[in-house]
Amino acid sequence: MEGVYGRFAGLGLSYGSAFRGLRGVWRRGEEVFAEVSLPAGQEGVAGRFGVHPVLLDAALHAV
Repeated sequence: MEGVYGRFAGLGLSYGSAFRGLRGVWRRGEEVFAEVSLPAGQEGVAGRFGVHPVLLDAALHAV
């Protein structure tokens, strides 16, 4: 999904490596699905959150 983040950078939206968790996006009709993952090293703290903020941010990139 580097192409997505390259397009974002072209629009002036720069994301650090921790916030590049979008792995895949697809549609079914009007529904949008996103595959996201935590960056290495964040798994240990993930249990502190209902939804880890980095995962939420990455999922919103699909929109």
